[in-house]
Amino acid sequence: MIITIDGPAASGKSSVARSLAQKLDYYYLYTGLLYRALAYMWVHVDHKLSLPVMPQDVATLTEQDLEGVHQLSYSYLHGEPHVYHQSVDITAHLSDTKLDQPASAISTSPLVRKALLSLQRSIAQSNDTIADGRDCGSVVFPHADIKFYLTADVDARARRLMADQTRRHHGATLERVKKEIVERDNRDRTRTESPLVIPKGAVIIDNTALTFEQTVATFMQEIQRVISC
Repeated sequence: MIITIDGPAASGKSSVARSLAQKLDYYYLYTGLLYRALAYMWVHVDHKLSLPVMPQDVATLTEQDLEGVHQLSYSYLHGEPHVYHQSVDITAHLSDTKLDQPASAISTSPLVRKALLSLQRSIAQSNDTIADGRDCGSVVFPHADIKFYLTADVDARARRLMADQTRRHHGATLERVKKEIVERDNRDRTRTESPLVIPKGAVIIDNTALTFEQTVATFMQEIQRVISC
C-alpha cells in the first residue's frame, strides 16, 4: 500500500508521515530530503551553485550535473530517514535552514524532478510506504491507495518552524520565516514542472487549529476507514 501526504512547506507533513509510519509499521519516504541532499551537494560539496540560488542558476544545470543523483541512496532505519552520498551519511547536514531556499529553487527544474522520480518510485517498490512532499499524490504516486493534502495558515507554519529544535535558523525572526514560507509557496505553486496542487481524490486536512496528536488521530481515522472498506 502507498499513502501520500502533499502540502505546503511547514504544514507538518514530515512529522505526521513519520508518526504514521511508526504506528502502521510502514516505510517512510521523505522526498524533500532528497532535494535537500542535492542542494547540499551542489552548494557545499561540488560548488556548482552559490547562495542564493536564482532561477537562472537552476536553468544552467545539465544532464551531466545530474549524474550526482546516481550517487545518492536512501534508507529508513530505526524510525529515521537517511540519505547517503557515495555511501557517506549526509543526513545531519540536511536540517540546516540555509538549504530551504536552494532546495526549493532546484525543485523547479524539470531535469531535477525527472532524475529523482525513478529513485523515489524504486524506494517504494518493495515496501508499504508513506511518502510526503509537494507532488507525491499528483505526480510521483498518482495511483496511491490513499492521498492526503495537509495544510495550515502561514502564521501557524512559521511558528512551528521557529519552535522546531531540530532545525538551525541562524537567528531568523518570525517575520523573516513567514516571508520565506510565502516565497516558497509561490515557487511551489507556480512552477511549470509538478506544481503544488491538491491531488485528485485527496483528503484535505487543515491543522491550523489542531495539535500534533489531533492531526495524527485525524489521519489514522481516515486510514482505518479506507482499510476497513
